[in-house]
Amino acid sequence: MKVNVQAIDQQDAGQLNQGIVITSSQCLILAVSERVAARLEFSKDELIGRPVASLFSAGWSAARFDDIIRRVRQEGCWQGEARHMTKSGRICTSWMRVSLLWSRDGEWLLWQFVERAAASPADGLQPADVLHAIYASAPFAVVLLARDGTVQDWGQGAERLFGWRREEAVGRPVWTLFRGGEALLPFPSAGPQCGEGVAQRRDGVPVNVSYTIIPVSRSHGYVMVAEDVTRRKQKETEHRRQIELAKRIQQNLLTPLIQNETVTMEAVYIPSDDLSGDIYACYQIDLYRYGVIVIDVMGHGISSALVSMLLRSLLRGLIVRVVDPVLVASELEKHVQSLFPEEVYDIRYLFSMIYLVIDTKERKIEYTNAGHPAGLLVFEDGSIHELDKGGLAIGSPFSLPFEKGVVHYDKRARLLLYTDGILEEIQPSILQSMETIRTCTQMCRHLPDKCFLERLMNEGPPLAAPADDICLLSITLRG
Repeated sequence: MKVNVQAIDQQDAGQLNQGIVITSSQCLILAVSERVAARLEFSKDELIGRPVASLFSAGWSAARFDDIIRRVRQEGCWQGEARHMTKSGRICTSWMRVSLLWSRDGEWLLWQFVERAAASPADGLQPADVLHAIYASAPFAVVLLARDGTVQDWGQGAERLFGWRREEAVGRPVWTLFRGGEALLPFPSAGPQCGEGVAQRRDGVPVNVSYTIIPVSRSHGYVMVAEDVTRRKQKETEHRRQIELAKRIQQNLLTPLIQNETVTMEAVYIPSDDLSGDIYACYQIDLYRYGVIVIDVMGHGISSALVSMLLRSLLRGLIVRVVDPVLVASELEKHVQSLFPEEVYDIRYLFSMIYLVIDTKERKIEYTNAGHPAGLLVFEDGSIHELDKGGLAIGSPFSLPFEKGVVHYDKRARLLLYTDGILEEIQPSILQSMETIRTCTQMCRHLPDKCFLERLMNEGPPLAAPADDICLLSITLRG
């Protein structure tokens, strides 16, 4: 079951009003208006099918909910103030009216959220009056359909949405109001059917519509609740365009991989989302030395990607100017502290890294590891050295001086640097994944970098949607 969220006016964030929820006799949500879903910070996917009690704060629900349902079934209607808990934990209130509606197969409950000033006494309010009010003033379309899908009734909300007057709409198949409207068929035999489509207004203007079709009974028709979601669609399109632009920028920020007679490199770079919090960079410092860094910003998605791109803008000047691994790590830490002085220990700005300087003349590697998975250096004879000296992740509130590790190599050697995203994909446990990576690096040390990374990626199941960003960097050193 699917529901869609439309952007709403946040002028009065403390109130929930101008929306409806329709539930079954068991109080499971069948349909919900866009405004209610958005105010509570949920999507339709999250709300439809859930108990309606989940829309209310736990304390209010426990004290009042059962009594409200009892009174509605006895008296036909109830109204009063309700307290809600949004998805983010914020409390908001509403003036709520609950009415009992009957269909041939049983009862529905209609939950209306209205302005308190507009609320009328509950006594004497009939379900037919409630339905008439919905037809007359609802900000969404409510359409009654026959079993064959033809329009039986058409309120003012439907006139505003589709542009057709009641006398023009009644009797015509509802799918003719949509582009490719056959997708609405077949109508549901049980439970609500949710979807989105493009309605063709009478004046020819296309309108993006979110709809829910609810069966009234086995022998009678349906109710369709539809809303204009064009503005939300436009915002989603613009958001997607901006994300694609940021994605291209981030990909372009990855430095070219070094390829010469003494050093070759290949990389695997897979964001878990559109944007990644992982980044790598490699620079030639002078005739014999190369600086290589891999960074993993806490989390993934837009926020971590912005931090990683900010760090990337510093790297070339910092590495070529400072060179020394410990000093580079210290400078990065100072820079993050200066950028976010009031949030210096905020986990959003925490990142691990491994930075190393490869000296092909002296055949040595100097490095520091700041809370990052240990890099692996595999020698010609198959022995492995772990690059694990350094300190805590940068941004940690328990910051300690960084250590520098130094390791020498002779003739040919293979370096593997990686972020922890790969550990969740290869084996069920982190320790098993680390052992698999270690074994594969050792056994495949003579393969070209690209072939080695392909072999390593094949150690686990196919990667359709990794849970975390993945970055692998294979470096072959030749004496």
